[in-house]
Amino acid sequence: MRLVPLLRRRRTAFAAGAVALVAAITTALFMNTGPAAATWQTLAGSPTCDCVVKDSSTGRYRAVFGYVSDSTGTGTIAAGDNNKVVLSGGTSSTDAKVATKFSPGTHKAAFATGWVTKDTKVTWQVGGKSVAAHWNRPSCGNDVSLPAGGNGFGPILAFLAAGAVAAVLAVWRRRRAARTS
Repeated sequence: MRLVPLLRRRRTAFAAGAVALVAAITTALFMNTGPAAATWQTLAGSPTCDCVVKDSSTGRYRAVFGYVSDSTGTGTIAAGDNNKVVLSGGTSSTDAKVATKFSPGTHKAAFATGWVTKDTKVTWQVGGKSVAAHWNRPSCGNDVSLPAGGNGFGPILAFLAAGAVAAVLAVWRRRRAARTS
């Protein structure tokens, strides 16, 4: 009779290990697990605004910002007082998530703001430098690919996947136990 509790513990340990492995793999896929980047106070280069996406029917636009980094390595400037979007005129808020990781070279469309009104001036202030966007900027062409906006659900999806695996293992374990009884 001692063998049954031992097997149950092994199965439970196996199931827990499988769930942990799936959670670790999923988290690694969804999270940035690379080496830590250097943190900068100033931008070695300059922010850019090459174009805007216009909606003439509503009189709104999205500012599309990029940057040129003269640095030889990747660095970060955290969102905050030294890396922010400032609006003046028209719209009072936008859902812009500024770029925080800066790799060497020219990077168009690092991020885009939400829709703002035609009379709003959007300024990206980063690392002691700034660039402004407004309705009169040229429209973005087909050569500009807007960045994908993350929705923050990566970790939640990882936990849901781990829970699904645990549920499947639990059902499998019950069916197997019922067959052997």
